[in-house]
Amino acid sequence: MNGRMILALVVLGFTSIVAQTLAIREFMIAFYGNELTIGIIMANWILLGAMGSFIAGRFAERTEKAASAYVLLQTGLTLYLPISIFLIRTIKNILGLVAGEGAGPIPILLSSLVILAPIGLMVGALFPFGAAMLSRTGESAIRSPGRAYVLEGIGFMIGGPVFTYLLITRLDSFGIFFFTGAINMVSAVLLLKEKHSKPTGRLMSVAVMMILALIAASFLFVSRPLNVLSIDKQWKGQHVLKYVNSIYGNLAVSGSGDQYTFYSNGIPIIAAPAPDIVSVEERVHFTMLGAAKTKKVLLIGGGVGGIIREVLKYPVEKVTYVELDPSLIRLVKEFPTPLTEKELSDPRVEIHNIDGRRFLRTSKDKYDVIMLNLPMPSTLQLNRFYTHEFFLDVKEHIEETGIFSFSLPGSLSYISPEQARLNGSIMATLDGVLYSAVIPGDNNLYLGSRTEFAINPEKYLSRLNGYNISTSLINEQYLAHRLDPKVRDWFLGELSRYPGIRKNTDLLPSGSFYGTWYWTELFSKKMGRLFAIVDRLNIFSLLVVIGLVAAVFIGLGLTHPRSHKICSLFVLGTTGFTGMSLSLIIMYAYQSLYGFIFQQIAMLVMAFMAGLTLGSYLMNRRLEAIKDTCGAFFLIEIVCLGSCIAFIPILLFLNADPKTGLAWIFFLASAVAGSFVGFEFPIANKVCAEGGRAMSSSGIVYAVDLAGSWLAALFVSVALVPVIGMVMTSVLLVAIKVASITLVLAGSRD
Repeated sequence: MNGRMILALVVLGFTSIVAQTLAIREFMIAFYGNELTIGIIMANWILLGAMGSFIAGRFAERTEKAASAYVLLQTGLTLYLPISIFLIRTIKNILGLVAGEGAGPIPILLSSLVILAPIGLMVGALFPFGAAMLSRTGESAIRSPGRAYVLEGIGFMIGGPVFTYLLITRLDSFGIFFFTGAINMVSAVLLLKEKHSKPTGRLMSVAVMMILALIAASFLFVSRPLNVLSIDKQWKGQHVLKYVNSIYGNLAVSGSGDQYTFYSNGIPIIAAPAPDIVSVEERVHFTMLGAAKTKKVLLIGGGVGGIIREVLKYPVEKVTYVELDPSLIRLVKEFPTPLTEKELSDPRVEIHNIDGRRFLRTSKDKYDVIMLNLPMPSTLQLNRFYTHEFFLDVKEHIEETGIFSFSLPGSLSYISPEQARLNGSIMATLDGVLYSAVIPGDNNLYLGSRTEFAINPEKYLSRLNGYNISTSLINEQYLAHRLDPKVRDWFLGELSRYPGIRKNTDLLPSGSFYGTWYWTELFSKKMGRLFAIVDRLNIFSLLVVIGLVAAVFIGLGLTHPRSHKICSLFVLGTTGFTGMSLSLIIMYAYQSLYGFIFQQIAMLVMAFMAGLTLGSYLMNRRLEAIKDTCGAFFLIEIVCLGSCIAFIPILLFLNADPKTGLAWIFFLASAVAGSFVGFEFPIANKVCAEGGRAMSSSGIVYAVDLAGSWLAALFVSVALVPVIGMVMTSVLLVAIKVASITLVLAGSRD
């Protein structure tokens, strides 16, 4: 195995993780996505990769020109990557959607499938051709797929942090893909170096070098104009003044005259100097007037652009403003308005760039008012701020007569079933921690306190007059209208029509499911009916399904002449599913317990890939010495089963008492989850390669590995974790491993 081939396979892993991550970010901006959007895009990506690997595996077995095929695929990938960015940014125009308009799951599914098809198929096809290249250099045909798997994993490990800390903060999306393409073309030139003596090789080398020069020139001279052009297409009808990426997401500013609108991942979050007066004044004054004192105020998200101005009208000593992304504050300062300048320059305002939940976990201060100004819990990341555990953190930091507030989507005319479930789940969760009340409206405002309180128009008006505060909307008539108890009674009556709604906790994040359901129903009634079916899932029905599927495969294992191969593929697929599922659960649990720390989340992903790479490397070294593959599978599966079982009490223990000193357990667990996939891939490839078709088998094995990850990406985040919870999902993984162990025993008769 020479250095050129090592570089080529490492570049494959690097390209794959960079392209996947950037595509997800761009689609999230285009479609204002959530967990369902991410699940759809990841599922399409993995499915296309599996198809590409499966198809290419058959050709890689027969061709003697694997390196040439690899170079052609690298070249095609290099040329298409920038095109994909332009297509993603203009897809809403193609679909007839305007800027600011969302899209349903079906358009997202179809558009991402079409746009990502060339990338996914080519990335998937590169793996079997890469394994074939290794086998042509004297590398054992049985070991070469495992070696390729290790090298690709190293590329993943390098690509993740490089993308996060270097590329995304310094280059635009076109620049990132031109840079990635240039690396692929350098690799291609090196691969063709040994073919220079042949006319065809010299011709290919010249063509590849010309493409490399073109990519380099595009990086220097074309990237910025393309970026500007595509942004203009994406934000048709709006004058975009700034478009930047941070490690937390995309930020944009549009302007019209003296008015600025700031966007986060395509969603408007700040309007200045003229904000939405109704939303701002109701949010602030309905909260502040309910508190006995207003000296210390905590704002979690969404403070700048009107909220702080209204808060400072009260006798406030300190406003603590927690905003995760420092780039947002810098952007607001870069495009100042009289409103935002006054808010951010007031000496009473103290800004903390930290995750809001982590801030509460690490702070010892108490507040008279805590206002949560975040979107509804349509993602697991946002859902952390609407759970039982978060409300307990709020309770620890609010004064006895203080007020906590947040809002959810509402209506004063009709409450849809999906809206009722979302509001009912979060309201029931709040009721279990604080005395609570709700002010219905287009945005339902929820108030909570450690002591009983009443929403009284007369009391609110008296305090408003006592503070001598001037507002645009809030007066005696407005208070009497908006705080009418009959409206609250009607709203609560509507919610009571939907019994059995699950409360929202860290380990059972039902709020994200109801939020995604509500979001989906806005675009597709049919998808809404699918969510209704998923909502009825329970652990017992899922165990029955697992049992039936296992019975079918066990039957095949006992009767099919190739039972050994069926067994190995099934076991690898279930391990791919289990590994990806555990990785997702670990990531969500870590964020819930310790807050969203981007660097730590990136390290969790790296730990998983490190475990996968190390496991594959260690097993590949001993592969030819292993005679009893069933015995090896059985041993790995037993350890995997034991780890899944042990993970459940560890998760419960850490959730009950989150000690920062034990955070390392999550990184260890992530590495262990990846290692099982790494250990089993070379063995499965050895089993399937029996009979001399190692390269075509490598494509099939790689496709099965991806298929397991595909199922996890599609179902775990959207359905299993939000509906049955992290603990029951872990129990499900235990059952899956029991089934695969049973199949190993059944297949061992060969």
